[in-house]
Amino acid sequence: MKLSHYLRLGVVCSIIGTQTLISGCSQVVKGGAHIALSFSESYIVPPILQLNDAPMACASGEALTPLILATQGMGADPAKLAVFMYISAGLCAEDRALENELRYLRASRANMIEEAQDARINQKRWAAVAARRQQEAYNRFVERFEKEFQFKVGASCPTLREDFDKLVYLVGLASGMQAIVNDIAAQGTVGVPKDIAAIVERGMACLDNAEYWGVPMATRAAVWSLLPGASEGKPDPFSVMKDSTRIGERKGVRLAHAIYALAAQAKGDEVILRDSLKTYGASADMAINPQYRLFDALGGMMVQTISDRYWTEKTGTRTPEDGYTKFWDDKPSSEATGVSIDDLL
Repeated sequence: MKLSHYLRLGVVCSIIGTQTLISGCSQVVKGGAHIALSFSESYIVPPILQLNDAPMACASGEALTPLILATQGMGADPAKLAVFMYISAGLCAEDRALENELRYLRASRANMIEEAQDARINQKRWAAVAARRQQEAYNRFVERFEKEFQFKVGASCPTLREDFDKLVYLVGLASGMQAIVNDIAAQGTVGVPKDIAAIVERGMACLDNAEYWGVPMATRAAVWSLLPGASEGKPDPFSVMKDSTRIGERKGVRLAHAIYALAAQAKGDEVILRDSLKTYGASADMAINPQYRLFDALGGMMVQTISDRYWTEKTGTRTPEDGYTKFWDDKPSSEATGVSIDDLL
């Protein structure tokens, strides 16, 4: 039966309204909701993942999350799609937090105290929104997967056969780490548990590192670099992250580049941060995996965010066109004969 037929039956049921039919109609509505979610997972999500437009994914997350969650009231379980929706919506909040952080940095350089204070307040507000959305994605992932696959996230590995389930597992774990980062930026106003980081580190070991673009090992190494004592007995975290970027380039998805840059920024190591930006900049001609263009675009968006923050702090402006590979204090080329107007833009 087509979905449109289910919807017509639902309308008939609501009009007739007899007690006998209400029970049957509720099953029709529930069945229709399940079909709609299954249809979305099979036929809507894959084309979205082929897009290379990260801002569009962000806007879609904010717009569609309430509609996806509405199916829960019809008896369906939208948790898996909700993970994608919430983490996409979190990107919008992260981007707004960044804009205010850049405003704060510029105002601070100009000694504009009130402007800087206002920007910092707004930055923290949006960071808190991002953390709440990402924590919701993580919580829904954990609740659904532990129930469906009968395991404990971070303590054992589930048996995942469907590619969609593997992607939700990856994204769900990643959302937990992002929630921690944004809650720290919001000065802990959301209260995201910090022990999620250790759970994510163990959980990522369940995924094939090469199949998922080096992201599992890059994430684990990032946790090693950030948690006190976590790197004991482990390989050098930043070497592992750098190796993971090479896997990502071979597979056509540069999410590991973003993790490398994020960890370098969090560590406060400017040498490694520059190397992470140069690594991303050197991959500009990489062949992108057509099946997962969106994940590569998201990685690029994250690297650009980190680079813009770094450039603005040091120079007052965002990353210029060649700013991933050349920095403001690099010695000029001996071949340079002058400065054009383009150099000033």
